[in-house]
Amino acid sequence: MEKIFLSLAVFAFLLAGCSQPPEPPGELPADFEVEYESGAMHVEWGQYSLKIDSSGNAVFEKTMGMALSKKYEFNASESERKKIFDAAVTNGFFSLNEQYQDPSIMDGGWSSIQIKSDSETKTVTVTNFYLEQFDKVEAEITGLIVSRIGERAFSFDDLEEDCSQKKSECNGKDSSECNEWKDFCEWKGDINTEYCDAAENREECIEYCIDNTCNEELCDALLLDADNCTECGPGCCSLCNNLDACETIGCSVTWVHPSGESWQFGGCENTNWCAGSEEICDYLLAAYQGYAYHAFIEGNQEKAIAYEETSSALFGLYEEECN
Repeated sequence: MEKIFLSLAVFAFLLAGCSQPPEPPGELPADFEVEYESGAMHVEWGQYSLKIDSSGNAVFEKTMGMALSKKYEFNASESERKKIFDAAVTNGFFSLNEQYQDPSIMDGGWSSIQIKSDSETKTVTVTNFYLEQFDKVEAEITGLIVSRIGERAFSFDDLEEDCSQKKSECNGKDSSECNEWKDFCEWKGDINTEYCDAAENREECIEYCIDNTCNEELCDALLLDADNCTECGPGCCSLCNNLDACETIGCSVTWVHPSGESWQFGGCENTNWCAGSEEICDYLLAAYQGYAYHAFIEGNQEKAIAYEETSSALFGLYEEECN
């Protein structure tokens, strides 16, 4: 019996002597900050980063190539930051080496975590290498990102949301940034007057200009339908600088060129109605011919009368300026 008790005592002593994971402190250090980066070895395959300052202000950014990026901002609560800090302490993050790498793998990916606490900064980077202690800290960080951004956090699908805006910004430009967006968004061609003049591209161009601010030349070419115009922006073209005039004069009528030509998707020429008086008068002088011709080719007498009344009303509004 004494031998049994002695064995148990020795076992208890040995057990007590074994190293146990350190207990995390009760409070989060006031200067606690985190920087996390992860990605493929090739920048064109995508990379991610998260920065959280001592106040909890967080910025998550995903990048692809040199130009494509999407940024999200949120505030990480103290309890969320404490989970990351606790994972770092209990997994011995602060005693890890600075670098872990498998040199036999040429491509693959990498991750880096930098934590600042109690006036000290620790950075650990792993490249094509699995390290359990690092992985557990990383899991807390990525879990926070997904909980705030959503399941698409580590996908680049949401970059497609910016394709329309970027296409407008890159229209007519030839730069490495625009070329990257063009490849990613699979743009068929630049939205310009020459491209939109082709019948097979007309519908695409009009749909694009309804959602984006197009220049005057494009609006002239497309005869954009802007009857739902509520602001001087998408659907109202770039020269719309007087919202009241745009709503009152141009955005609820159907307009055709004075030559009588009309597109299948014809609509109001609100850019010109919102432009200077000289340009407006030039259009008004030939308006009736265009309206009448449009109604004639449709064989619609009721519409012809409506067009004539619209033309007279428009001319009446600007009669003093145009005489």
